Amino acid sequence: MTKAKKIILAFAAAALLLTLALFAGCNTGGDNVKTQSPDSTGGDVPATEAVTPAPTSDPAKIFTDTLPKVAPNPDLHVTMAATDEGYDIFAPLDGKWGYRYGPSIMYYPDGSVDAWFATPGTSGEWDWFTYKHSDDGGKTWSKEIVAMRPTPDSMDHYSVCDPGVIYFNGYYYLGYTSTIVATNGGINNNVFVGRSTKPEGPYEKWNGTGWGGDPWPIVYFDESDSQWGAGEVSFVVLDDTLYIYYTWACGEGRFTKVSTAPVSDDWPAHMTYRGFAFTNAGDQDSCDVVYIEDIGKFVAFSTYNRFSANAGIALFESDDGITFTKADVIRTNIAQYCHNMGISKRADGHIQLKDDIFIGYAYSDGRQDNWGKWATRFQHISISSYEGKVTSSDPKGKGVVLKDYFWKAPDKFWPINVGVLPQIVEVHLNEGTYEIPAYWYDTNLGKHKIEDASKVTFDGYDTNVISIEGLTATLKAVGKTEVTIHYEGLSQTFKFYVRENGFVINKEQPDIVSFTPVNDNITVYMKDGGKKHKVQIRGYVVFEDETWGEAYNDKTKAHPDYPAMVDAGVEKYLMTFEVADTSICTVSKSGVITPKAVGSTTVKVVMGGNENLSFTVKVTVEENRD
Repeated sequence: MTKAKKIILAFAAAALLLTLALFAGCNTGGDNVKTQSPDSTGGDVPATEAVTPAPTSDPAKIFTDTLPKVAPNPDLHVTMAATDEGYDIFAPLDGKWGYRYGPSIMYYPDGSVDAWFATPGTSGEWDWFTYKHSDDGGKTWSKEIVAMRPTPDSMDHYSVCDPGVIYFNGYYYLGYTSTIVATNGGINNNVFVGRSTKPEGPYEKWNGTGWGGDPWPIVYFDESDSQWGAGEVSFVVLDDTLYIYYTWACGEGRFTKVSTAPVSDDWPAHMTYRGFAFTNAGDQDSCDVVYIEDIGKFVAFSTYNRFSANAGIALFESDDGITFTKADVIRTNIAQYCHNMGISKRADGHIQLKDDIFIGYAYSDGRQDNWGKWATRFQHISISSYEGKVTSSDPKGKGVVLKDYFWKAPDKFWPINVGVLPQIVEVHLNEGTYEIPAYWYDTNLGKHKIEDASKVTFDGYDTNVISIEGLTATLKAVGKTEVTIHYEGLSQTFKFYVRENGFVINKEQPDIVSFTPVNDNITVYMKDGGKKHKVQIRGYVVFEDETWGEAYNDKTKAHPDYPAMVDAGVEKYLMTFEVADTSICTVSKSGVITPKAVGSTTVKVVMGGNENLSFTVKVTVEENRD
């Protein structure tokens, strides 16, 4: 199984780190809407499948009572109130760790509801998505199943987190957060998306040029690697335009950005950056955005003063879907210590004020020993509007403390997913056969070994590379293939690599065979949204054992838990930067660009002093961007 390569290096008086997040070759895009196709470092290119007719939207999912579009009134403002105590759709078991946070909730004309949640992953995968369905407006719910997991050996290997769902043209589009940086609780995140004709999946992920295969970011975070990055997506469709909202957390602060795209099959390839929607404040969480047809306004909902006794729900409003201003904060009847919320909406992200609307958020009782032991509450709300100056409708509101929320363990756990361990099988051809270790996972993320081969089937693999009978794989030729395992109506895809005899798997300190730029044409701004957002130059590295990663020098004091893989002082992997015209910009030892004047220049990047491992990027500095 592949592994990360994190190498402590010495430079001047500061220890620097070259972070290399691993797996088989990908090539990164640019700032936040670049969509280059990943390069391959091995394995066969899948054969082109026969073209099938594109699906059309299910009429049962689409409301037919859409209101005529109204011009928004700038003097009209929104507020909300919780209309009941709500109920828990999830709670951790008997004081144990667990969560289902950040719900994305979609309701339909027949009163049914779908909901997706971020749930803990297992076996090296941090987060998965689970899915539940209700036929009666949320009164009762189906048993949960896993709707999406990370793709092994790819740009989302560690997690799929923070679901955001929209439905159009016959597909559910599920946006999510992920990273290839394994330390510090998940930093340097990017935004991804997958799609499926069914809410429970399986989802084919955007790969940079189309759908399916290894995922590629639709929003790429290109500032300092030590920051949280981009993620937590929310969607709205209006007038055949898709609005894409996402968090951007960097050294200058925490922001909500917005891009748009035409409603089309390949919309991620046509995203246009539109600017900063608002600056997050008050320890504010990510937002979930709706369009209110009655008043023609976009409204973003988010938890405010999250994880605190003063927590509540904030509303931000917009007349154009691009620029938002704060409208209200509601705390009355909201659980204290709440965080990571979503709001129910129609398939296109719209609501009408007459709709039966509810919010969902994670919460605890605030006790330190209950951190990560979060219940998820669904709670009905009413939304209203008023004319005049923005006024708080709940100035002295105080939330409620919810205690004793843990659930008792059920008498019997049920399967919610299936898989193999490790998620990447890597073996030598001369081993002949391989016994596949298959497991099913229960709703408490416990894993159970599958011993009865008759209950498992495998398909989707290259029969030139392997064949599978029962739980035994016969190795036939060197190559790479994906394999899908099926068990009791559940399925999951893993990767199977057959290596030539003598190939060193997971070699310690392997040689670099390729060093290319993540982005070879970088644009920076003197100020971006009024802030000095600083872009980082990164390299893309492929090693001789076909592990790969993004490369950048980093001060280890920013990452105290990075392990040293080689002795301090070894400069084999140190990157150096040479700017052709320092009157245009300068570049720090960690590759961060500081703009000095409008114009263009080039930066030469060399790995470990080896001119054979070098590249040059163009840097263009432009005036301020809103």
